[in-house]
Amino acid sequence: MGKSRNSVGLGILTKSLCLAVLISAALVLTAAGDRAGSRVGSARPAVGYQAPDFTVKTLEGTEVALGEQLGTPVFINFFATWCHFCRVEMPYIQALYEELGDDVSFMIVDVRESEETVKAYFEAAGWTVPVYLDSIGIAGAKYAVRGLPTSFFIDSEGIIRDMVIGAMTEARLRQGIESILPADSE
Repeated sequence: MGKSRNSVGLGILTKSLCLAVLISAALVLTAAGDRAGSRVGSARPAVGYQAPDFTVKTLEGTEVALGEQLGTPVFINFFATWCHFCRVEMPYIQALYEELGDDVSFMIVDVRESEETVKAYFEAAGWTVPVYLDSIGIAGAKYAVRGLPTSFFIDSEGIIRDMVIGAMTEARLRQGIESILPADSE
């Protein structure tokens, strides 16, 4: 009888220790997650803040970083060939690229599609605006892209001045581009 009471006591003690270890581990992981989340959260894109850097590839396979484009205003448009609203706004983007391509770096970033798909799409449409591949979605993740199209207007210093989620009209696209052009060029 003394042995069974002792077994019950050890069972309760073992369960209590396991519970204490689990609670401690949960607290440590939660605290670590909060610290990691604050670092990731600070890199989230927001108007008035530094644009997160990323690297994408051209259709020819050359790596290009956003940071290499700075010194000139940058327009980033995250899109996909299957996206209806991306197709709606692309003619406006192409027209502004033809008009302002020397004054603004255009980065049309296809999210998670193959080089062949994107190349065929742009060739068929006759678009010449620079297109880049974000094959596994890293750039899109850095910009917290949740829907397509999503656009960012970044000044020559790398500060996000405007952003648009969804398709833009030509007037709205021009408004965004004007927000990143130097005052003397308007």
